[in-house]
Amino acid sequence: MQYDAVILGLGGIGSSALAESAARGLRLLGVDRFDPPHAMGSSHGGSRVIRLAYFEHEGYVPLLREAYEAFDRLSRDSGVCLMRRVGLLQGGLAGNEIARGALASARVHGLRVDGLTGREASKRFQAFDLPDSWELVYEHDAGFVRPEETIRVQLSRARAAGAEIRTNTEVVDFDDDGRKVRVRFADGSAVEAGALVIAGGAWAPRMLERFPSLRGFHLKATRQIILWIGYADSAQSLSTLSTSAMPVWLFEDGEGGAPYGIPAFAEMDLPQGVKVGVHQHGTDEVDPLLLNRTVPERVAQDIYARVARRVKAVRGAEVVATAACMYTESTDGHFVVDALDPEAPNTIIATACNGHAFKFVPVLGRVLAEAIQDRGSLKSGLAKFLRRPARD
Repeated sequence: MQYDAVILGLGGIGSSALAESAARGLRLLGVDRFDPPHAMGSSHGGSRVIRLAYFEHEGYVPLLREAYEAFDRLSRDSGVCLMRRVGLLQGGLAGNEIARGALASARVHGLRVDGLTGREASKRFQAFDLPDSWELVYEHDAGFVRPEETIRVQLSRARAAGAEIRTNTEVVDFDDDGRKVRVRFADGSAVEAGALVIAGGAWAPRMLERFPSLRGFHLKATRQIILWIGYADSAQSLSTLSTSAMPVWLFEDGEGGAPYGIPAFAEMDLPQGVKVGVHQHGTDEVDPLLLNRTVPERVAQDIYARVARRVKAVRGAEVVATAACMYTESTDGHFVVDALDPEAPNTIIATACNGHAFKFVPVLGRVLAEAIQDRGSLKSGLAKFLRRPARD
């Protein structure tokens, strides 16, 4: 059987692309090396931040509005809550780029945000103890999405629309002759398709290292550490801390990277607690096959101490779980979504998420579904940040 497309990698982006493409009546094969949702890539951890007042660039906001609508629609259709608007407090040291950029996006797009000093934020939100001089922004409509539940919903949609899914299946090679793509598996079998979408995240650079056209992007996987911290006041309910005392937060504290946290919520799976990490803190390139997933106690305690200086709700609480995950990074921090190579026009790469792609997965799924139907859509009609970045 020849497929319209094979989608390799069924995390956030791949599962969304599979569901959107199958809904258009295309013949699809989705393949994953593991059994999604899983913790072997980047689309896991129970919760991921979603926000509209994008400090990186206001050009992202229209894409995020589309993503918000899509997450709401998926939640309604599936009966599963995929997004919770609990607010976001972000900023830090005076003159920080996070608050400045978020305010710029809010002004351009008329978003609901409040400018706050550290003193005002600490008074408004009981969980925090922030320096008076800090400059912050509170975004009312921000919150978090649930990655594993989103993947389950998208894979269910894809199956219902007729997509074939193969899990625990390794792709070892592929050839694109300009007319079709032949994909070969570790068991010796092969399939042919009109297109191949590589949405392998941190696993993609290994497969694509033989393509000279990719070297200019310097795609790399980096190791990131996540902790879950229990609440010091166990008598305070998760729902209270999720809605009033502790929104999502992201602080530029001047110590390298930006600590962030997502509150616990009633429906979360184990582990339960405040999920924390340091955005853009891990810089060493890693091989996903060799990733050390053990988090040393010293590393966990260093992150905990940094968080506890600003988040009094966790002071005295225990680190209840740790995890190592991966970012896939490009040189400019933007997505790479494009045909792989002029000599491989039917192979599409969708990766290099830089730790901020999950909030966009419904949009990326739509873009990839359009590209499967019409490869020319990758060269026109896309938002600026979904195009291939300039080469070195």
